[in-house]
Formats: sequence, structure tokens, C-alpha cells
Amino acid sequence: MRKSSLFSLVILLSFLMGVAVPGWTRAAILGLGWPYRLPLKVQVLRCGAPGKNIAWAQFYTNSARLPEGNDLRVTTSGRLILPMRVLRISRYDDRVRLAFETPSSGTYYVWWGNPHPGPAAPPLKVDRGVWLRLFHFRPGASDSGRAMAARIAHGKCYASYFVPRIFIGFNPAGQNGRAMSLCRSWLKIPKAGRYKFAFDVNGVGYLALDGHSILIKSQRSGMYGRVRFKRLVNLKVGWHRVVIGAINYWGQIGMALDWMPPGTRAYSPVPKNLYAPIAQASVGRLQKIGQTYAADFAIHPEAQVFVPPSYYFQRFAFQALIPASFSPQVTWQFSDGQTATGLRVEHEFLAPGIYKIQMTVQQGSRKFTATRRLRIRSVLYQMYPFPPADPLVVVARILKSYNLADLDARQLARGVRFYRRYNTFPGLARWGRAWAKNRQPENAGPALRIAGILAKAALAKKRYTWAAQVYLLASQKPLSPDAKADLLANYVVTTCNYTTRASRAYAYAKDFLTQNAHLPATARHVVLTAMAYAAVANGNGRLAVRLAKQARPGVDKPYRQQEIQEGVLARNIESYILTGHFDTARHLINQWELDYPRAVIKGYTRLLRMKLLVAEGRPLIAAKIGVQYVNALPASFYSAELLYRAALALKVAGKTDAAGSIMARLKHDYPESPYGPKLARQLGQ
Repeated sequence: MRKSSLFSLVILLSFLMGVAVPGWTRAAILGLGWPYRLPLKVQVLRCGAPGKNIAWAQFYTNSARLPEGNDLRVTTSGRLILPMRVLRISRYDDRVRLAFETPSSGTYYVWWGNPHPGPAAPPLKVDRGVWLRLFHFRPGASDSGRAMAARIAHGKCYASYFVPRIFIGFNPAGQNGRAMSLCRSWLKIPKAGRYKFAFDVNGVGYLALDGHSILIKSQRSGMYGRVRFKRLVNLKVGWHRVVIGAINYWGQIGMALDWMPPGTRAYSPVPKNLYAPIAQASVGRLQKIGQTYAADFAIHPEAQVFVPPSYYFQRFAFQALIPASFSPQVTWQFSDGQTATGLRVEHEFLAPGIYKIQMTVQQGSRKFTATRRLRIRSVLYQMYPFPPADPLVVVARILKSYNLADLDARQLARGVRFYRRYNTFPGLARWGRAWAKNRQPENAGPALRIAGILAKAALAKKRYTWAAQVYLLASQKPLSPDAKADLLANYVVTTCNYTTRASRAYAYAKDFLTQNAHLPATARHVVLTAMAYAAVANGNGRLAVRLAKQARPGVDKPYRQQEIQEGVLARNIESYILTGHFDTARHLINQWELDYPRAVIKGYTRLLRMKLLVAEGRPLIAAKIGVQYVNALPASFYSAELLYRAALALKVAGKTDAAGSIMARLKHDYPESPYGPKLARQLGQ
């Protein structure tokens, strides 16, 4: 009798378990050993499409989750395990995206943390939403829809999403180039009739309706802002399966589906509300079995800001999830060295990487800690279809509080680029000083560019000493010898032109050469050329000539070709000065003197520098470097003209007495020159 009763009880429980989840007769109950769970509140969107209702959720687990997510389970409130599919998981961070069956509206739970989870949850068949899957590229035929479908079916899926509709212009996984994609959904036809469908993809692709390929694009080409492949189809009222497969060979993925319903005369994107809907679960606060409170926080991607030439800063908000009865102190630590306090904080991530976010809740004498790993990619693809642009003032407000000593060189360099775009010198100077003093390894090219950005900004603010100091500090970074020499040369030229410390610049360059006896020939050439420039600034023409000869030309060309190239440079520089392209003109002058150190001695590049400085609105600096050259090399062919231009520059600056003194010198030292009488007429003397 007892055995019969027990058998009947087992049969009854099996029946109840079977009906508890309609359509799934193999329901199992989650056992013990699952310490963590998150509530998932779902409002089912019933639509009558084939298949079962499902929902999707995105959330962050903690370190108790198994790396591959083998311990993830979704259950009802009665712990019945539901079919599910993991859409996104990574061993490198804690973000999880999954879909699961939802028999009715209510609260479900996702569980993890069991080191011995046992059999996997039943697989979920996706019959709701517009489901986009991305596959690694696989070579093969693409002359028919069947061939393309076979290629995609044999590819390895690396990401999947639910998107609003079939109208996509980028890869939400953040990858460019070769990829394959498959997008499918049930489409509701509200009225029987003749429908015109049109589609396009980037690359090649096909459109299938109810299992039949109706449109094929077999020739590789991009998308041109309009759908180009069209077909008329008779459709009955009801639900129809629509699938678009695409094989991308370059750039971003792209696919678009338009239609022209009966009674209309223009194509338009298929409306979102006609695709079978899918519910998005609302994620609750973390629960730990056996405890009244487990520390948890929400992570919200907010916006991104573009920083030239190709970077993005990404702003995230972090919200502590605490009981209403708490009045805690909450502190945050980010693995880029920054900290914050408060229930809700915002943080700018300046570079891609995996960041460990730690929140500490201090409630009286009790302390609770939660840690989440967050992966930041090059662009904020956590939001779909495209993240909003962050206002510059918001980013600047957050960055103002950053402790720059704990940021790496790459992050500091990006901060410099941001403030350059934002055009605020105090922020640029603060971040630039931190970058220049940072001694972490970095690539030579970016280091030279960042130093140039900082020096240019300092010169614009007439912070001449700081402009030179930037190059000096940057030259002390752990860079290649050639990069160090280039930065040192910029320091010497900037110091000699804009400050009164030319002797210090020469001494530093000389010490650098002495302490680095085994410099490569290219770096040694650059340092010797810089020393020749400093010798001119110090009035020592003989030393300058000797150093220029030691440096030798930086290019290996016959003398005739050298003269031709110098002539081309002269014309280009004059043109750039006239058209206001001052940075390009300055770069070409510097390059000219490095390629041909004798130009430092001859004087024509000095003349061009003076023209450039006057055009930039720096007449006093122009007069100074002209007089410097004449003091060092009075017998130069260009000395008289340099004095003439120096006097005119002083006149422009309002220094008429000084201009008159130079005119007297010009008449005395170069009586045969026509520039003396010409200057007298222009000065009105």
C-alpha cells in the first residue's frame, strides 16, 4: 500500500512539473548548491506567432560564475529549470546576455555559482524577436541563396543579438572586415495582397521568405543608401518567416529590408511592430542564498565622445543597489587608478581594456564588497543601434577630478587629444605635464605627435618656456634613440627661438651626445644639427659651421638633386606661409635643416622662419632670431636682408627705437647693401 502511494505521488509530481511549463514535459527542478541568483521580471508580449514566448536579459555576474557559463540556469519562482540560450559570455569579463522561455508574465531567476552544475539546461528555440547572429568568415560559393546559406550554416557563431528590425549599418560586436551574418524573424502580414520587397547587404546575400529565396545579391558591392534588389510576392494574412543572410568582405556589416505594401507607392523600412516581439527582462538586485544582503551594483553605458584621430572615451554610470533601510558610505575603485564616492558615480574609460570595478558599502560596522569585470572595447557597442554622443562639458567635468599620476601613458595621451579638441589650455597643460613626466614605454610616432600638440598649444598661449620643456621632458621617456634625438632637436630649436636659454639648450644637447656615445648615425646627425642651430643662437658661427660639417647631409643624393629639392622646399614653404598653413611650413623648414645641415649656416631657412613668425603675429621673436644669426654669421649672403626684416618686424611690434638701431647697424656694417636705404625710406628716416 505504501509503495503504491509513493508511486502515485511521483506520477502526480511528474504531471505537475510537466504542466507547470506548457509545452515542455521534461522540466527539472533546480537542486541545492546554487549560491547566487538575480531576479528577472518579465512582462510577456503575446503576439500569436508560431513558437513560444521568450525574453532576453543582460546582466553582470560575479567571480563565482564558471568561466564558460556552464553553471547558468534560468528557473521559475518554483525553481523549475527553463530552456535557455546564452547569447554572450566571456571568460574575460562578467557580462552575460541570454534568452529564456517565458510561459507567463512574472518573476524568473537566473542562477550561478555551483562548481558541479550537472546536466545543461534544455536548449531554447528562438522564435521571437529579430535575431541577429554573426559568424566567422568562411570561404565558399555565393552564386545562389542555398550556397550562401550553407556557408553561413557551417560558420562558427561568435556573437548574437536581438535588434529592433532588419535595418543594420554596423557590426554590434565591434569587428570590421570579413564576417557572415544571419538575421531572422517572424513577420506579420496584416492584409493579404501583393507586396514588393526590396533588400540590400554589404557584400553578397539573400532574402528568404517562408523558406524560399526570393532575392539574391551575388555580386560583391557595398550599400549605397537605398535598396536595389526588388521582387513582388503574393502573401496571405498571418505570420511568415523572413531570413536575410549576408557575407561581408570589407568594412562594416550592413543589411536593409524595405517593402511596398498594397495600396502604397513608395518603399519604406518594414515597421518594427510587425516583427514577432520579444520581451526584455528587468534585472533585480543580486541575492545570495542564506544572507539578507549581497553587495551589488548596476552598470549603465551612458555615452561616448569622439577624440581625434580615432579614439572614443566611454562614459559609464555605476549605481549601488542597496536596501531602503541602508544609509551607507559607498566607495568605488577603478583599475585605472581612479576612485569615487557616492551611491551613483560616473566614470570615463579612456582606452580599451578589461577593468575591475570594485564597490565597497560601509553600513555601520559592517562592510560589503562587490567586484565586476568590465570589458571596454574601442567603441561603445553595449548600446544598440548606436550610442549617443557625450557632451564635451560632461566629459571635462569628470576628467577634472582624475588622479593623473595613476594613468598610463596611452590614457594620458588621449586626454591630451581630448583637451586639444575641447580647446581648454588649463586642462591640456595639466594632462600634458603628466604625460611628459610619465616614464612608461610608448611608441615613438604617437609620442612625437603628442609633444607637438602640447608645444603648439603652449606657443599659442605664449608659454614659451613650457613649450620647450615639453620636448625636453618627452626626450627623457624610454623611447628609441632616433625618437629621443628628434624630441631633443625640437627642444633646442624651440628654446633658441623663443627663450633666452640658448646656451642651456646647447649644453644639454652636448651632454646628451657625450652620454650616448653609441648613438645610431641617424640620431647623431639630428643632435649635431640641433647643436649647430644652438651655436648660431649663441653667436658662435665658427662652432656652428664645424658642427654642420660633422652632421653631414641627412639624405644621400647628388649635389644637383639636393639643390633642386631645396628649391622645391623654398617654393612650398613660401606658399604655405602665404596661405596660412603655418604648421606645415614650420615642419618643412625643420625638415630642410635636418636633411641639409648647411642650410642652418647659409641663412635662407632663417629668413623663412622670420617670415613665418611675422605671419603668425610674433614679430619680436622674428627680429630676435634674425639678429641672432647675423651676430653669429655676419658675412652670410643673407645677413643684410635678415637685419632689414628684423627692423621691419620691430616696427610692426611698435619698437621704433630698436628698429632705428638696427637700421644704423645695417648702414654701418653693410654700406653696399640696398636694404639700408630701403629700410630708411620705410622707417621714414
